[in-house]
Amino acid sequence: MSKRVLAIAANLALAFACLAAPVARAQDSVEERLSYDRLAPVVPGVYVAGDRIGFSLDALGGEYLLRMDGTPEVFVLYPTRASLGSRVLKYDSGETALRVAGWGGMTLYTDAQPGGLPAVRTGDSVPPQPPSVSLSEMQAAAGDSGQRLGYVRHLNLSFTADWNALASDSSLRAFAYDAMENAARGIDRFASFGPARDALAKRVSVVSIQTNSRPTIAFNGRTLIVTYNAGRGFEGRASSRAIAHALSTSLSIPQK
Repeated sequence: MSKRVLAIAANLALAFACLAAPVARAQDSVEERLSYDRLAPVVPGVYVAGDRIGFSLDALGGEYLLRMDGTPEVFVLYPTRASLGSRVLKYDSGETALRVAGWGGMTLYTDAQPGGLPAVRTGDSVPPQPPSVSLSEMQAAAGDSGQRLGYVRHLNLSFTADWNALASDSSLRAFAYDAMENAARGIDRFASFGPARDALAKRVSVVSIQTNSRPTIAFNGRTLIVTYNAGRGFEGRASSRAIAHALSTSLSIPQK
């Protein structure tokens, strides 16, 4: 074969290589985009993480409800996109609760296992319902919460609400009770070490549960006002994690 023929062949090979490169890059780009757009499926159900931690996950519109075995609290989780089609489900406090990989694998993150534990679905779950309590039961729970925080955290706190308004409205009472229980758990979580407990003891003597358009906390003298919106259901009250986080921010005490 002549040198001229070899040169032509080489030039053609180079030309085809140059044409193939953009096509390959375009194909990779399409595959990456499809991978990103193909969001990980979040399947409701009963799960076990690390062979020992049980929890339930249920859909709530575009959000999800998380319940850990052995605890009464219902957490609302908010999904966000992550790389390669995975999704991260976060508490209302901003912390990560679950990560679902693009291929469907799920990881649970806890305070004791911040590195995460693989979770396996074991069955179907029953969506949680609003708590059903009478006025006297809620008032008794308010007294119990104050006594428990006094015994465990050495805090002198009382819980109160608009008992007259709650007496005749079971729906309002259900989420007022839920907001109160979450507030008590959040205070317990925040006050788990000396500086936080001391700061709270100096600032708060009464926890008042009140209605509002959205869940908030605010200080009025020595009263901590915790608000909720019963019309928004579980989303209308803050979780214990959000309460602890808000107290940390308001009192300038980093969470332990």
